[in-house]
Amino acid sequence: MNKKKKEGFSLPSFAVNRETDGGFRRLKQKNSKRHLKQRLYYFFLLTALLLIFVITVVAVFFRVTDIRVNGNTAYPDKEIIKASGIEKGENIYSVSEKEVQKGVLLDHPYIRSVNVNRVIPNKINIDLKCDTPDFYVDIYGEYYVISPQLKVLERFFSKEELLAKYPEIKLFKAGEVRSAIVGREMELANPNHSEPAKQLLDVLKKNSVYEGVSSVDFSDRFNIRIVYDSRLEANIGNGEELELKLRFMNEIVKDLGNGKGTIDIKDVETAYVLLDGSASFD
Repeated sequence: MNKKKKEGFSLPSFAVNRETDGGFRRLKQKNSKRHLKQRLYYFFLLTALLLIFVITVVAVFFRVTDIRVNGNTAYPDKEIIKASGIEKGENIYSVSEKEVQKGVLLDHPYIRSVNVNRVIPNKINIDLKCDTPDFYVDIYGEYYVISPQLKVLERFFSKEELLAKYPEIKLFKAGEVRSAIVGREMELANPNHSEPAKQLLDVLKKNSVYEGVSSVDFSDRFNIRIVYDSRLEANIGNGEELELKLRFMNEIVKDLGNGKGTIDIKDVETAYVLLDGSASFD
């Protein structure tokens, strides 16, 4: 008797294995995505908690209890602290350097720059750089104190009052001046002369001869004259080779002792001195 063939259809074994492998892969990918989502969730949760913790610590512990002013030579420290707007008890990280600079520089022309430094956990340093009253300009009977950078620092209506407050200040004859406003840079009639004037005053202040200088005449840009101790007048020309000329002038001054007269150092190679016992310069 012939055996009947079984009816129906059966998949080959390799097809069954492929379908099973595919199911495992899909399950593995699904689990991997779920684990990744969980990791990201916990990462962001921990980050948020850490951020909240840091904000809380900063808000509670980093409070200003000490404010110091450094480099101040012109104004009372209490005045600078008040102008800064910094209050004790506020968070040190809420202090805005720009706002402090704005407040301090306003109405304090002697202050050149302001920097704010935080010292953990509760100290604020206000570091100042201040100008000094080195020179003054006489403009129609009004006297303006200026820095070597031509910044107008103060105004006096009396020369006696000026010299009583700043007896060592030097006269700067600037020539024609367009404007002089306290807190701003003085404007010369010829704007091209401003930079040479700044260079002259800056280099002069750093030179050894500076202490004995009585006045600087910049009214003729190409025949700049420096008066020493009201008894020696040096013509340094247009200011080229300025440092060399000032060193040369300093050596001549030392050699002349108490001599009076004029010094021509427009050219250091042909420099000469004319002594005049009666010479006197304002």
